[in-house]
Amino acid sequence: MRVAVVVILIVLVLAGGLLVWRAQSGAADKTAPPAKQKLYMMVPQGVFLPFNKVLSKFEAAHPNVEVEMVIDTPEAMAQMVEENDRKPDIFISPGGHELEVLRQKGYIDPSTMVSFGSYKLAILVPKANPGNVKKIDDLLNPGVKTISISDPDLNAACYAARLSLQNAGLWDKLKPKVKVTGCCMSSFKWILDGRAQANVQFMGCPMDEKAAMAEESKVSIACEFPAGTYYTPRNAAGILKTCKERKLAEEFLAFLTSPEMVKLMLDNRLRDDAKLGTAVGPWGPAQETNPVKTAKAGT
Repeated sequence: MRVAVVVILIVLVLAGGLLVWRAQSGAADKTAPPAKQKLYMMVPQGVFLPFNKVLSKFEAAHPNVEVEMVIDTPEAMAQMVEENDRKPDIFISPGGHELEVLRQKGYIDPSTMVSFGSYKLAILVPKANPGNVKKIDDLLNPGVKTISISDPDLNAACYAARLSLQNAGLWDKLKPKVKVTGCCMSSFKWILDGRAQANVQFMGCPMDEKAAMAEESKVSIACEFPAGTYYTPRNAAGILKTCKERKLAEEFLAFLTSPEMVKLMLDNRLRDDAKLGTAVGPWGPAQETNPVKTAKAGT
């Protein structure tokens, strides 16, 4: 009788162990989904449309990645980087100089800075063109009483425009007329409401958004800045030193600047005024070198 009880107990113990093993095995098979990876990016308004095309493809290929964006003027975004405790992982500048300023202040890892697309500079005027501006020298005309610009120490378009005007010998003469109004959107409004007779912008970015504000285009492009008087502004992206998802951020920048994705952006209104195509390159002080001084040094 005792033998039978022992056998039954052994069978029950083995069965219980089997049940435990099966339960543990089943739990192991049900693997928990991986934790979401997060990227926080700052994207300028004028680049958002082509950028969003790329982002959609990246998210489709990376369903486990959650992307958060701030979409604003480049000046506002640069200010956020400096003032907010929470920093983005990636910062994109339309023209490059905003990114370079952040690099100089120690926020951006210079080894990650990459550029794509290209811009030319233009003088915008009210449709009636009261200052009769047809070339940059005409900014000296008496009818041009105010030239609205963004901060040339930060805004990429105005930084390059100041360099061009300096090389043309016009900057010091125009200083009494120049009004630094704030961000690029703010300076543009000055020619809409008649406070300024000329305004400095890139040919396109973020012209599309501004044209929509202009109520059927109350402004026109008076002229381009002379070629060879300023470097080639480009969109520039970089990773902040505080980035916690460094490998993921590097993967995204490589994806963004791949030939296929740059072509996709070019097909969706990304500016390429210098006709650089899908070529990408580094960004930094060397890319913002004064071309006139470089030419003189080479002679």
